Amino acid sequence: MNEVLTRLRHSNLVSLYGCTSRRSRELLLVYEYIPNGTDQFLTWPIRMSIAIETANALAYLHASDIIHRDISCSWLFPTDVSHVSTTPQGTPGYVDPEYNQCYQLMDKSDVYSFGIVLIKLISSMPAVDISRHRHEINLVNLAVNKIQRQRI
Repeated sequence: MNEVLTRLRHSNLVSLYGCTSRRSRELLLVYEYIPNGTDQFLTWPIRMSIAIETANALAYLHASDIIHRDISCSWLFPTDVSHVSTTPQGTPGYVDPEYNQCYQLMDKSDVYSFGIVLIKLISSMPAVDISRHRHEINLVNLAVNKIQRQRI
């Protein structure tokens, strides 16, 4: 799998250059360095650009028969191809709820996570926030509640 990931090249994916061997105690991944911070204000054109670039990268991965498994969003750059283990993983608040029931990841799992990224880009709210009402700790629940109440 690592060989496949190191061959992936897309302008919207952080390149994986390599990793430690199987004989190593710890798995170390060597990625392309991406400069800039994540603390700047995002204008609507920047948010749209992030959404489009993430969608393009996701389409590229799916066309290569790769399920990402952990689509989440930092404030400036999408997080891409960040796991190479075979055990299921994911960032809290972005994981497909069907995965929690059947433990099967599909391209639809990535689409669900991408939807959370879109909600985050639109709302500027974190995917998980324990200070919100208990039924709205996860951003998706907050969005669904607002849509059902016609408050968006």
